[in-house]
Amino acid sequence: MAQQTNWPAFDSGACRDTVTTLHLYAQVVGKIQLALSPSMAGWAQAPLRLTPRGLSTQLLWTGDRAMTILFDLIGHELRFELSDGSRRAVPLAPRPVAEFHASVTEALDALGVEAAIDPRSVEMAETVSFATDTAHAAYDRGCIGSLLQVWTRVGAVFDQFRSGFRGKQTPVDLWWGTFDLSVARYSGRPASPPFDRDAIERVAMDSEQSLVGFWPGDETSPDPAFFSYTYPKPAGIEAALVAPEGAAWSGEAGEFIVPYDVIRSAVDPARALLDFCESTYAAGAQLAGWDRGLLEREPSVRRVA
Repeated sequence: MAQQTNWPAFDSGACRDTVTTLHLYAQVVGKIQLALSPSMAGWAQAPLRLTPRGLSTQLLWTGDRAMTILFDLIGHELRFELSDGSRRAVPLAPRPVAEFHASVTEALDALGVEAAIDPRSVEMAETVSFATDTAHAAYDRGCIGSLLQVWTRVGAVFDQFRSGFRGKQTPVDLWWGTFDLSVARYSGRPASPPFDRDAIERVAMDSEQSLVGFWPGDETSPDPAFFSYTYPKPAGIEAALVAPEGAAWSGEAGEFIVPYDVIRSAVDPARALLDFCESTYAAGAQLAGWDRGLLEREPSVRRVA
């Protein structure tokens, strides 16, 4: 991977309203994906996937037709594409979530697709109804473009990180509930899920895992940052030395954190992020007794110099 030295600035404060609106738009589409997908371990049927132009659902089935729904964040439209050639597009523009939800519903009706969803947001500080929410309507194209550029750069590094593992791991996923881009590795051993949490977390946390992700920030955690954790939390991991300089354990969050601006300002941001991925994974896997000799491999992609 060549050096990526032109990582964009991302002003989470100025873009917060737009990010929240896009988050809610993504939840509408994500819930449609859930409605049209079989249940899988670890919610594997849930996340959206990164594309060069934005986000896409996984392959969905409606009767004998396949469908994908794509957020084109360059052309600024939501596209519905079906295997019988049917297509519809919904403009992405400053408009309330309620109007977006209505347009999506109309598009599905016109395509003959049935997908009943619970019209309430999940995993957000405030629960809103997609059908009635008029408070969230911001859509700044500059903010959308910056976020897409961040996502694609991060996704490239996460894919390089994935090349060093032969065990079970996820693709680069965009989790529309929490709106983070992440990759998870698994040891192959089960774990006791946290029964004091909601059903989403109990399903997600039934296996030993190491996860690294990017968070664009919201009202409760405003600064964009990368995070990494091992579950179950190994004793003593908070004292582990990780890279790059500026990465640290957060006792409040229970995970390693490094601000986006620390990575962006590095001489080679991609190398700095890869160091964060590798060092935090290694700290957790070592302390948790993972069989690293079995699970790891030499990356097939040349590491960043």
